[in-house]
Amino acid sequence: MRIAHLRHSAALLLAGLLALSGCSTDPGPEQLRKAEGRYQELINQNLPAQDPAWAEVVAQFEAVPKDSKARPEAEKRLAALKAAREKVPPRPLARPGATGQGASDVEAKRAACEALAKKLGEANTDATRDVLRKVLETCQAELVRLEANDHPPGEEVHPPGEGAH
Repeated sequence: MRIAHLRHSAALLLAGLLALSGCSTDPGPEQLRKAEGRYQELINQNLPAQDPAWAEVVAQFEAVPKDSKARPEAEKRLAALKAAREKVPPRPLARPGATGQGASDVEAKRAACEALAKKLGEANTDATRDVLRKVLETCQAELVRLEANDHPPGEEVHPPGEGAH
């Protein structure tokens, strides 16, 4: 009789656990799933983060309860959306030390010499290294000449006898 009672209790306990595990009271995972579905739709449409349609997605992620196990994932999405929606400051037209369009001749020559030096370091044959070494030496000589004549605006050099007016 005792074994039958233990089996009956174990069966009831197991049935109760199965019932509880199937009936989750946390609505967060379902809300997160819906929000992520809409999130993916907008991504697939290539909508910019500033588009008003994203406000709905933000609201869906914010609706995930704070005590839900899905909340940390919702917070990650919210942070990413917030960062994407922030206004990006305008890029400067030129940056000191930058190469490319808007950079000085000195910076462009410096970048060219640097690229040659890298190629020299990667060269596999003596003949290639010799050619690159000569081209690099010429580049460096031109760089020294450019640097000697390069002056920041307002610091132009005047020939002897001529003063700044």
